[in-house]
Amino acid sequence: MCGCTVNTNLNNLLKMKEIDILIKNNDKDKIYNAIISFSDKKNQNKPYYFNTDKDGSFNFMNKEMSQHSRAFLKVQDGCDNYCSYCKIPYARGKSRSRNINDIIKEISFFVQSGYKEVVLTGINLGSYKFDNINLSRLIQILIENFPEIRIRLSSIELQYIDDSYIKVFNHKNICPHIHIPLQSGSNKILKLMNRKYTTNEYYEKIKLLCNAKNNPFISTDLILGFPGESNDDFSNTIKFIKKVNFSFIHVFGYSQREETVAYNIKNRVCERIRDERIKKVNKIVDEMNYNYRKRFLNKKLEVVIEEIKENYYRGKSENYLNLLIFKDNKKIEKRNKYDVVFTKIIGNQNYAKIL
Repeated sequence: MCGCTVNTNLNNLLKMKEIDILIKNNDKDKIYNAIISFSDKKNQNKPYYFNTDKDGSFNFMNKEMSQHSRAFLKVQDGCDNYCSYCKIPYARGKSRSRNINDIIKEISFFVQSGYKEVVLTGINLGSYKFDNINLSRLIQILIENFPEIRIRLSSIELQYIDDSYIKVFNHKNICPHIHIPLQSGSNKILKLMNRKYTTNEYYEKIKLLCNAKNNPFISTDLILGFPGESNDDFSNTIKFIKKVNFSFIHVFGYSQREETVAYNIKNRVCERIRDERIKKVNKIVDEMNYNYRKRFLNKKLEVVIEEIKENYYRGKSENYLNLLIFKDNKKIEKRNKYDVVFTKIIGNQNYAKIL
């Protein structure tokens, strides 16, 4: 079985006889139906293309999440940004948003099941819009309906951080944690990537977010070795990430993707130089992450317990710190929220004790 991801490749995929069934990405919820349909058709030529107009992007109710202590809820799919290096718009299609009534219904189930944190996810989460309800208004509605839970966002693109979002980000139920993809600290490279902002615009939004919440965990994505990235461009990226002082950065090396605009950009960066740049940035990231964690030593944090072992608990704080908590005589339950004191750091591990 093969999922059809890029529309322009469909004709080529239909020629691949080693594929039994071909199904679109947004029809994943119908895989069982596709198999039954294929089985019912005797002497069916391969590959069999199972196609339907019914979008199944949000047809996965998360009722089997026993291994998770924080509930993940997909509210948006698809992307209209067309960054020059990315195939997601072809694979996922146009941006589309989940019915708000379905969102409320599913979160109600999460609350009844004992969850204390819900993570809103999407391919381009900031573009959520259903019946003129944008992401900021959605979050506000969820806060009003579910005051007992804390809400976290998986990621948001910079262009969707407006005054209404800053206002809702300030609410106590919203985790002081935000992931905003940067991709490059060079305006020249950002333009080649078809990103929708400059470094100055990015920095100004970060300042607003930091004014809205004290010491939020701010993470980002960075692509190094993009075609045309000169030593000066890389130097500008280093300066900019230090200026923002991120809490963490996911560092990626650029890799070519056929049928993207960037695939045809000349002046490619050799892998050796790309990998050297990744190594250098990762050292800076380690230092920034340590300095962020150090700010919270001996401070009270609120954790959701994710794991219970024989000698310790593991939990996630509101500002996205993973904490190991040694057991005591208190009764602790998975999924519940508890106040802890962040006591020490050893290497990459953070330790805390229950209050």
